[in-house]
Amino acid sequence: MAGIMYGSQTFPWQMNIEKFHGQVPHFVDVLSRAGFTGIEAEICMLGPYYGDWARLQEVLDAKNVRFAALAFHLDWLHMKETDEEFAQADEAIEFVAHFPGAKLMLAHLAAEPEREKELRRKQDCQIACIDAIARRAAERGVVTCFHPNSAPNSVFRYTDDYEYLWDRLAKSPVGFAPDVGHMANGGIDALQMIRDHRDKVVHVHFKDMDERHEWATMGCGVIDFRSIINYLGDTDFRGWIMTEDESPDAVRDSDAVVLADGRYIQANKY
Repeated sequence: MAGIMYGSQTFPWQMNIEKFHGQVPHFVDVLSRAGFTGIEAEICMLGPYYGDWARLQEVLDAKNVRFAALAFHLDWLHMKETDEEFAQADEAIEFVAHFPGAKLMLAHLAAEPEREKELRRKQDCQIACIDAIARRAAERGVVTCFHPNSAPNSVFRYTDDYEYLWDRLAKSPVGFAPDVGHMANGGIDALQMIRDHRDKVVHVHFKDMDERHEWATMGCGVIDFRSIINYLGDTDFRGWIMTEDESPDAVRDSDAVVLADGRYIQANKY
């Protein structure tokens, strides 16, 4: 594998999901024109392609784009996966296994409204479930990573939460998928957190945020992407940086935002 690779998440199009649901050839065409070589997809955006990996591979091959990661989101409110959660996770593992080198990226839905209520119990439940999924995935040759977010009710939002998480997953096969925008939104020094857990970092998300803590198009906010890119390059990071634009601009014109993010990355990549 080469060093740092750059791709786009499907979330900019998900912000207009009624228009773009299942439009995988369109996503691949736009991100390829933006200079990206990989795609990370939300299951909800793949449409019929989620059940047909061979058809998806044909679309990707036509534009020399790789399937980099599948985003998989659940609540995990119990110390063991429910039967439904187990089945859904195994379906996701099986899908990713058809794309060599692709990651299974786990993120929680944070559906419960009160973050602080039984916080440690909720954290322990998620830790137990994502560890179990990562171990099953490893048996299929799939690398799993966990992506904390900064929703108000997220149970992994602040520095202490991240330290609790990675202290307990030190011996787990699950890797770290830091999202620098979500970390900044939670008041975390993203570069320092990546340095502290560099051995776990296998996949990275970029999104920008302005001084009001509102999402912004890449390069229009306050996040120092250049230092993070340089650090990852200097430490021989061999994986994907995925742009995941959630700015209001993505609602207005999803394609234009992906193209703009591509221009930013091309001007700043390692």
